[in-house]
Amino acid sequence: MERGALWEYQVFCAVAERQSFVLAARALGASPSAVTRAVQSLERQVGAQLLLRSKSSVVLTPQGESYFHSARELLRLEEQAREDLQDVQGGTQGRLRFSAPDLLGVSLLPAVLRRYADEHPGVSIDILYTDKWVDPIAEGLDFAIRGGFPASSDLLGARLWPYERLLCASPGYVQRMGLPREPVELTAHRLLMHTGPRVLKDWHLRQDQRIVRLHVKPAVRVSSGSGLMAMVLQGMGIARLADWAAQPEIARGALVRVCPGYTVTSAQGAAPQVHAVYASRSLPARARAMLTAIRQCAGEQAS
Repeated sequence: MERGALWEYQVFCAVAERQSFVLAARALGASPSAVTRAVQSLERQVGAQLLLRSKSSVVLTPQGESYFHSARELLRLEEQAREDLQDVQGGTQGRLRFSAPDLLGVSLLPAVLRRYADEHPGVSIDILYTDKWVDPIAEGLDFAIRGGFPASSDLLGARLWPYERLLCASPGYVQRMGLPREPVELTAHRLLMHTGPRVLKDWHLRQDQRIVRLHVKPAVRVSSGSGLMAMVLQGMGIARLADWAAQPEIARGALVRVCPGYTVTSAQGAAPQVHAVYASRSLPARARAMLTAIRQCAGEQAS
C-alpha cells in the first residue's frame, strides 16, 4: 500500500480492526516493525495511548476507541474525495467491490459483468458470492446485493427488481411422486430448504388474498442457492426458488411448478425484492454504473 499522508491512520485502523500488528502488516504489505513505528508515531502526535498490547491480544484503550471512529471516517472521506476526483478526471475507473447471492453468479450476473467490462475497461471488479447477509462496511464493499426483504438498519438501500418465489420440482420427481396442487399435499413430499441467510421454519403460500402457513420439515437443507437449484434439477425434491432463477428452467422443461396456483410470500403476504445496501449516499460512479447495468439486465430478462 502506498504510504501517503494518511499512512499512520491507515495502520492504526488496520491494527484496531484485526486486533493484531502482524495481521495488519500482512494486509498493508508492510513489516510488523514499520506498523509498530507508525502506531507509536501517531500516539506521540495525539498525546495518548491508543492501543493496549499483550502477548495474546491488541485492544483499543477508551481514548483509542474514540479516536478509531474518527480516523476511520477520515479515511473514508479521503477515499471518497479521491474517487470523486477520478470520476471527474477520467470517468468510471478504479476498483469495484461488492457481494451478491451465490445463484446470481451463475444466472444473471455473468451477462451483466461481460457488458460492464466492455463499457468500463478501467474498472477492476472484486465479487464476494455468498448467501449470508454481508455488512458492506465491515467487508470494505461498495455495496452488497441481497434478496428477500430489506432489513431495518443504518444502511441505505436501492431496489433492483421485485420477484416472486415459486415452488418447483423436476419433471422426473413429479412423474414418480405426483404433482401437489394444494399446500396440504406437500407434507407427503420430500422438501428441500435453502438455509442462507437464515433458516425458515414455515413457508407462507399465497393464493389471491388467502395465505396458508406450512410448517416445513426439510429432508435436505443446503446453504447455497446454486446447490439448491442443482438438487431440484436432479429430482431430489421440491424447493422454493426465486422466479428469476426458476423461470428459465421452467421454459426449457427442466422444472415444473408445484402448487402452481400459489406463490411463497412473507407472513404478511408481501413479495420479496432483490436490493442493494450501502453505507454512503455518495456512491462512486463505477458502483452506480454497475447497479444500473444490473437493473437493465433484470428488466430485459423479465420482458
